[in-house]
Amino acid sequence: MNNICRSEKIRKCFDAANELKIVNEKYRRFVLNFFDHLLSIDIENGDVSQQPEEAYQYETDAAIIVKSFGIVAGLEETIFILENKGLNLSSNLYSGNEIHPGDTLLSIKGKTSTILTLERTILNILQRLSGIATITKKYTDLIAHTNCFVVATRKTFWGLLDKRAVQCGGGLTHRLSLYDAAMLKENHLTILKKSIGNQAIKTAIQESIKKFPYLRFIEVEVTSNEEFWEIVNIFNSIEAKVPKVIMFDHFLPEKITSLVEKLKTYNRHDQILLEASGNISLETVVSYAESGVDVISVGTLTHSAPSMDYSLIFK
Repeated sequence: MNNICRSEKIRKCFDAANELKIVNEKYRRFVLNFFDHLLSIDIENGDVSQQPEEAYQYETDAAIIVKSFGIVAGLEETIFILENKGLNLSSNLYSGNEIHPGDTLLSIKGKTSTILTLERTILNILQRLSGIATITKKYTDLIAHTNCFVVATRKTFWGLLDKRAVQCGGGLTHRLSLYDAAMLKENHLTILKKSIGNQAIKTAIQESIKKFPYLRFIEVEVTSNEEFWEIVNIFNSIEAKVPKVIMFDHFLPEKITSLVEKLKTYNRHDQILLEASGNISLETVVSYAESGVDVISVGTLTHSAPSMDYSLIFK
């Protein structure tokens, strides 16, 4: 398998781009329901600061201004939300664009009370998602010279929105949730071996593929060389169109390199995709990308990303 074909296979497995667009009804419904939930918590019985009420009933113009450098994310979602609330929006930017202090991210026109009520919730969404996209871009830039991709994990606060933000920074989504790909990790493997026995992993893989043939991929976590070769042999014994992935959990890069080279020597590399995971940082990501893995999952992207800084200003 040449690099182009392998890259296409990686994207097919780990990039759910088409499912995380605002034109997709399922995603659009998720965005609207999620925003309404955040807004209901913020409003509860009403915005008690808007008194006297008649002072806030006129039409006005406002703008969201960028205050720090980064990559924008959540813009299409924000426009959809605000239009749904009766406001008029315009922007010359798109999610994934580079932004600088002083840039106008979004121009808003509408009822003053509505803009004020929505202000904090909208800024929270934009700031968090743009922060995720910005740190993701730092990772992807560092490994741009390799054939490896940075991917999200399920360590997210906001689910699909966080996954979409990783895409805006140049990363891939990995699986969206529990339903689109099968992953057998430490706890699964412990339970399977205890309840089924020696053939537990192979049985579990076969059952998953049989019951869910549409899976984006099926992946097994390994923590040692012995486990790695065990899964390689199991995957090799199962004929199925579902892509097969092995995750190196807390392996050193040089250890991965050695295993990848042997996998190529045994002519098994074309049949299996490889993932590195476990406390990978900006300082170590290049070593892992150069080890020969196809994707690197980084929980920091979504559980610890610093927020961007935006302000909403009335003109």
